[in-house]
Amino acid sequence: MNVELQSVTSSTIDAFGYDPTINELYVQFKSGSVYTYQGVSESVYAELCEAESFGKFLNANIKGTYSYLKS
Repeated sequence: MNVELQSVTSSTIDAFGYDPTINELYVQFKSGSVYTYQGVSESVYAELCEAESFGKFLNANIKGTYSYLKS
């Protein structure tokens, strides 16, 4: 992962970042786990950045929709 994660204010998420060259979204949770969601479009990432609640957006639009790797 060569993407710098941006810290966010959230009860569940510490930071996230996006690599548009490979359409991967990286989410670091408060637990320390980092999830790499694959095939996420730039428009979905832009919506996440503008979301009122990052956690709610992630649950409604990312989890269960995109395959992921956990590290």
